[in-house]
Amino acid sequence: MAKIWQTFLAWGLAVLLLLSFYPPAAAAGDAPAISLEQAIRTVKANFNIPQEYNIFTSSYDSYDNRQTWSLHWNAPADGGSFNADVDARTGEIINMNTWKPGKRPGGGAGLPAVSAAAARQTAVELLNRLAARHVQELQLLPNDNQPVPINNSGPVTYTFRWQRLVNGIPFPADGATITVRGDDGQVTNYNLNWTEADFPAATGAITPERARQVFADAGMLELQYFLPSPVKPLAAGEKRQVLLVYRLSHPSHGLIDALTGKPLDLGNGAWFDGGGSGEANLEMARKAMALQDGVPAKPLSPEELKEIEKTAKLISREEAVAAVKKWVDIPAGLTLRSANLYADWQDPEIRTWNLTWSSDSPENGKPGFMSARVNAINGELMGFDLPITSSGNDKSAKLDRQAARRLVEEFLQKVQPQRFKEVQLDENNRSGGGEAVLYFYYRRLVNGIPFPGNGIYVTVDAVAGRITSYNLNWGNFDFPAATGILDARQAVATFLQNRPLTLSYTRIYRPGSTDGGEIRLVYQPLGDSSSATSDMIDARTGQFLDWEGKPIAQQPRPYRFNDIAGNFAEKEISLLGQAGIFGEYGDAFHPDEKVTVVSLLRAMLMARYGVWGYQDLKDGEILQRARDENWLQGDLQPGAAVSRELLAKFLIRYLNLDRAARIEGIYKVPYRDAASLSPETLGYAALAWGLGIIKGNGFTFEPAHSITRAEAAAALVRALQVKQ
Repeated sequence: MAKIWQTFLAWGLAVLLLLSFYPPAAAAGDAPAISLEQAIRTVKANFNIPQEYNIFTSSYDSYDNRQTWSLHWNAPADGGSFNADVDARTGEIINMNTWKPGKRPGGGAGLPAVSAAAARQTAVELLNRLAARHVQELQLLPNDNQPVPINNSGPVTYTFRWQRLVNGIPFPADGATITVRGDDGQVTNYNLNWTEADFPAATGAITPERARQVFADAGMLELQYFLPSPVKPLAAGEKRQVLLVYRLSHPSHGLIDALTGKPLDLGNGAWFDGGGSGEANLEMARKAMALQDGVPAKPLSPEELKEIEKTAKLISREEAVAAVKKWVDIPAGLTLRSANLYADWQDPEIRTWNLTWSSDSPENGKPGFMSARVNAINGELMGFDLPITSSGNDKSAKLDRQAARRLVEEFLQKVQPQRFKEVQLDENNRSGGGEAVLYFYYRRLVNGIPFPGNGIYVTVDAVAGRITSYNLNWGNFDFPAATGILDARQAVATFLQNRPLTLSYTRIYRPGSTDGGEIRLVYQPLGDSSSATSDMIDARTGQFLDWEGKPIAQQPRPYRFNDIAGNFAEKEISLLGQAGIFGEYGDAFHPDEKVTVVSLLRAMLMARYGVWGYQDLKDGEILQRARDENWLQGDLQPGAAVSRELLAKFLIRYLNLDRAARIEGIYKVPYRDAASLSPETLGYAALAWGLGIIKGNGFTFEPAHSITRAEAAAALVRALQVKQ
């Protein structure tokens, strides 16, 4: 019996492995040569993916005769990511990029530890390994004129670019790019762009001199005024400067046919620098599946195996197309151009096929393209879009709104019989193109309560008498029960308490009006212009909520502390309050209270990076961010008091001077208790005194002294004033 079970288990595993080789992207005649499993193994054989990047997803794209596996490894809570694209026909890695949150380097840390020559050697070795069959046609582009920035905002990076030569002639659209970090020599980006096509022979071309003459005679450049976009908000009374320029504005975009000697015709929506797909070359993937130089292939993680299992169960591209055809007639003359499989942004467990069709020669009055979405798990039609071929000015509509609504609801009852019972037509959302184009939005009801975030959108071409767009937005959520909430009367009272009805004038605009609108005298809930408000309140608490659903009252704001008058640090405390820092007690500061570790570190983070994003972080998250910055070393409780010694260490590290402070035997301080300071503390105390950040009591340092909130605020502002 055990033997039979073992045989059955082995057979089952073999079937699962076979399924993983052939994803649901295509039927047998169109199956990619490289499976998802092979793609994963290829990437893992060539790159080291950190173990903490344990959230894995994949997607499959097919477009312009190219098939690609996109692989994504992520760490929880923005801890980093690793992404790679593998050509599903050739097995080549065509793109890789990785990111991890880096610690802010200290003084001098921007200097590269890896030389440009060493980085170039790393890049060349990687290119030879990943793009061996293309290396002979690649030429390394010089980058001697590119500066290497040295700053404290991040590590130095070296970028190397190769351009493809075909018949000895550059083809700028193709090539390779590799980026190497200067601190640890790791490759952070790799990109290979390669076109498989027939290139014309380089014979019979006009001379460069003739080409220059054609360029000049064609008027490629046009004298124009140019208004640059501002890089920052304009100050009061400041105006944007208009420039006089010559601009390339010829329809050819400056391209001249080298054989005919005429500007290239780029009419009818054409563009240049396209790409193609590579030839089948499975050697890399086969090596990845077998032993690599005698070393076993790296094992797949549970997340990777889970992703492979998921994709094996999804419907194929052909089944997705059939699901569309079940409900929609695909116009004649359209060809399927792309089929992309991706995870739904609302619910990653839902996979969706995104299909697009188009025509090479679209005819006037006939659809030239179409797109559709299908649930890859159950084949449910999620949406489709067709172009509206009728003119918006055409008044010969076959359908009025009532007739169009009947058409829509007959369709919805067939394609979504259950969900149609859970929606309600929103007559207030009926914007459209007049009589020719009619829009319908059916919003979702849950427990009899509208949920506008979900629903069904339908567009009707009233002239052609057909549905041109249907899109279902429907997620799986947990809905709280409608208990313990304000009633309608209480909600109105709460809302108007903060946004009272105010007699005012307003201007009413109407479609097609050219008279600037109509002025009307109205009452409207304006509220206090000095305070933030919104259009929604929490049904239980009555608090106004922002677009993120957070109480507006808890948003960062300036604080005008009411308990600091006459304090020695009044000026510094006020400055931090205006920046929205140290607002734990609202408009009270509590200057004589002992400052806590988490309060000080939160203030330091806000001072460096701004208040947004740090006010709502939990205490543990603040401590972790401080560790990432190397300000906090060791374990401390969030509510622990801050000694003067610890304050000096925090702020010297904040200034990226920790390395200098740890040098022993070179510091002296003018304190009476200098002899009692440990060698570890002396450097921090000396730098803090020398930079004017901490002076102790003027006579002694007293390292164990517990710092008050006022003392912490004063020291932080002094640190901010230190020029680096």
